[in-house]
Amino acid sequence: MPEWEDKELWQRLKEDSEARDAFLAGYQTFIRHVASQACFHTLEWGRDDELSEALIAFNEAIDLFITDKEVPFLAYARVLMKRRLIDYHRKNHLKQVISLDQGDIGRGIDIHIGLDEFREQEQNRERAEEIQQFSRALVSFNLTYQSLVEVSPKHRDSRETLLRAARELAFDSELWPQVERSGKVPMQALALKTQIHPKILERGRKYILAVALLMANQHDYVYLREYVLMREGGRKDE
Repeated sequence: MPEWEDKELWQRLKEDSEARDAFLAGYQTFIRHVASQACFHTLEWGRDDELSEALIAFNEAIDLFITDKEVPFLAYARVLMKRRLIDYHRKNHLKQVISLDQGDIGRGIDIHIGLDEFREQEQNRERAEEIQQFSRALVSFNLTYQSLVEVSPKHRDSRETLLRAARELAFDSELWPQVERSGKVPMQALALKTQIHPKILERGRKYILAVALLMANQHDYVYLREYVLMREGGRKDE
């Protein structure tokens, strides 16, 4: 079960300040990534006020979030953070570098958007943007989004095996940089690490590479990440 569907977790976060503080601390990397991406430059904790604004928005998202709305929490929090940063820049007469879409320019932003409104106004656009961004990333590895549909394993056991290989590849501090430099999966090293037969890895090479790309950049792909996690049984990556 994805984290955002765990009703007991969200109830605890809304009632237990220590649990919430731990949750906020655990997502500081995500908050910094989203805020830096929105502001088009790297932000640092303790230096940039934008991160404090993003943290406030993330905290508010916890209060406003409802588990049964079928919206991934991180997608909802991401939009609230971007909206609060827009509001912050406007109030402080800073150069406007953040935008959600052209329709937002020139009109007020409601930074306290509710989940129902989010579902209607933002969800489809957010999904489409993720797919477009992921498709562009795939091109650098000579892959296409459509090709992934064709090579996706049909059987659960095969899929879980390849997902495990993708996870090991994405979060290995030596193997993944090799992939980014060469655009290729280091098959021999991955086989040794995972103890999966090289022929199985070779047959699933495109799928492994694409899913590893998604996992290694999971803060950019909130919706796609949730889809992969649900198919894998809800395991959470850090």
